[in-house]
Amino acid sequence: MSDSHSFDTPELYQRIAAGDESAFRRLFALYVPPLQAMATRITGSAAVADDLVQDTFLKIWISRDQLKEVTQPGAWIKKICFFLAVNYVRRQTIRDKVMHTVEYEKTLTSKALPVAEIMDFQQLLNLVNKAVQQLPARQQQIYRLSREQGLSIAEIAEQMGLAISTVKNLLVMALKHIRAFLQKSGYHLLWILLMERLF
Repeated sequence: MSDSHSFDTPELYQRIAAGDESAFRRLFALYVPPLQAMATRITGSAAVADDLVQDTFLKIWISRDQLKEVTQPGAWIKKICFFLAVNYVRRQTIRDKVMHTVEYEKTLTSKALPVAEIMDFQQLLNLVNKAVQQLPARQQQIYRLSREQGLSIAEIAEQMGLAISTVKNLLVMALKHIRAFLQKSGYHLLWILLMERLF
């Protein structure tokens, strides 16, 4: 076992759950290479993979208290990144089709998705849209620039004349609100975390 893998221990995750930033940086250094490689294979873009890995660790840090309940945190981390990458590809596919199709339902049908999945997907998007509409104006703008227009944190900061840290904090607040809204609507938190990139 290499020195780097020797750091991947329950004690490391306990420290992260307690808010230890140095332990989190160690986890970041340990998992970035394999996660970037996996995300690049799925999306076909190293730049996109880099953003997805950053999103993965943002979710881990936001939900760090749950690490105490996860029996296989390493697998959980990889699964988060995997779903982010898959959902990115899926979202891009849908977005490309929507741009060339008048009816949204026709786009989904053309992908031969099961009716139940289409209904679940549409219901989820409707709930997310309701949650976004409840956000304060600046949070809503940042969310839409990030998720609907695909701008990076740096691009949003430049466009809005804000500090990068401010944009990050406001985006985190927006995602927390959306997550809480979906939980109240009956969606399980872990499922929300895995699917959040789609929003």
